[in-house]
Amino acid sequence: MENILEKRYEKRGALPPSRLNQDDILQLAALIQETFSKTEIERFFRISTNIDDTRVFSNSLENFLSQPELPQKFSDLSFMMQGWQGKTRFDKAVLLDFSKYSVQLSVGGLDPVWVYDQCRKIDNFLKNKTAGYWPLISLERFLILGITTILVCNIIISRQLFLDKLLLLGLWVFLVFFDTRKVWPYSCISLKNRWSVLEKENIALFLVFGVIMGAIIGGAIMPLLTR
Repeated sequence: MENILEKRYEKRGALPPSRLNQDDILQLAALIQETFSKTEIERFFRISTNIDDTRVFSNSLENFLSQPELPQKFSDLSFMMQGWQGKTRFDKAVLLDFSKYSVQLSVGGLDPVWVYDQCRKIDNFLKNKTAGYWPLISLERFLILGITTILVCNIIISRQLFLDKLLLLGLWVFLVFFDTRKVWPYSCISLKNRWSVLEKENIALFLVFGVIMGAIIGGAIMPLLTR
């Protein structure tokens, strides 16, 4: 009996922090579904999220988005799409998972060209939806190191103006001990199609850099200029 070795190609990876509105979700679903047949979409497409302690699934994007329990803003969202060749053997699949802590993409199939092309298209789409606060997520450890350095320099340069030191210390404690993904989640999904400047992520970002700049100017630059 002849043994046939089958190959299945898989590509997995983490994607940048993403910020999506309702139109983006619709476009992303269409992008994921575009190489699948209508029958495959009806039978094997799934979109899901957590509502409180319950995982909610649907094979209809419209029904999913129209749930009254669905919050206007959330971080947890998963897409799953599978297709088959022949009888029941699945030959291609896409899994895209958004959460507070990561955005993960997994694409697998028998055709390597399809796998890499699908990954490229989804990756390019989400790169254009990168959250504006992504540098804070990517460089958070360097930011903590910088704040520590500024705090030490402020103490050495001036033993007065304790407010700037207290603010820096409070910011340092916040970044080190608080789960900052609750403020700047890796994925931020809104059912609104317009983002407000007054979103909590933006306000928190302005406060962080306002404290840093105020400490540098008031606690380091001004004392040196007045000596």
